[in-house]
Amino acid sequence: MMRRLFVFAAYDPHGVVGPSLLHQLGELSRFGDIVLRMDNDCPAEELGKTRGTVIHAGAGRHGEYDFGSYKRAFLWAGEHLDLGGYDFCYFVNDSVYGPFGDLGKALESMEAGGAGAFSLVYNPHRTTPHMQSWFMGFRPEVFMSDWFHDFIAGVTAQPTKEMVCIVYETGLTSLLTSHGIACSHLVSAGGKRIYNDVERLFFAGLPFFKKSAFTRHNGSLGRQVRRILDSVSPEARDAVIRDASRLLGDEYVIRFLSCSRLCAFTRYLGYLVSKLKRLTVR
Repeated sequence: MMRRLFVFAAYDPHGVVGPSLLHQLGELSRFGDIVLRMDNDCPAEELGKTRGTVIHAGAGRHGEYDFGSYKRAFLWAGEHLDLGGYDFCYFVNDSVYGPFGDLGKALESMEAGGAGAFSLVYNPHRTTPHMQSWFMGFRPEVFMSDWFHDFIAGVTAQPTKEMVCIVYETGLTSLLTSHGIACSHLVSAGGKRIYNDVERLFFAGLPFFKKSAFTRHNGSLGRQVRRILDSVSPEARDAVIRDASRLLGDEYVIRFLSCSRLCAFTRYLGYLVSKLKRLTVR
């Protein structure tokens, strides 16, 4: 049986371990050990909700985004666990809702490829192709290497989220390539497809969708999200709706999910108009 370690980065604006995070941790715990780090202050009673699903949970605002949490969780694992005893080490974050369906099948598909590094989603960007960093895995030849350790241990705060993506997300794929590590993936999604085509990617086999689907493009993705939620287990659907309602309000979520085709078009048109106005002001 394969031994997997999930280095998990989470963030909640209210310092809460919400229903969606508990669902994600519970599903992942069926397939391996989890070390959790949150980039927010979190009361002990909230972290206590994860007991039984993770082997360690820590929290505290550091401002280094997900890679800062990856760093802290990975270094904790290196100090307290036998990393060499794991067949795979995954870096995962909670920027998505899910998993839905058979996560084990997705893990096995990625691991069967034989690549030293792999991800659920790969962005085939023309100049900077890269693994999307919200769910990526590594074999021991990577996560046990000095150069990988140095890269993760060297994560520092960046002035913008965009710089985090350039320096660490894109930078990690470049680092892997420079060391001769092949990278594979389950799904290829260029541009903003991971954010805009959530329904199509879900039915193509991606067992997650981005949380930002609830607010993207003026809330015009409601029909896509509703069709996804109509296709998942009641437990998974409930976790998503309760978490989205906690963060965005019950009324917003009800209106979002009841969006018709005309409503979706109107909301998207409103988004385009507001974007055009901002560009005009500039």
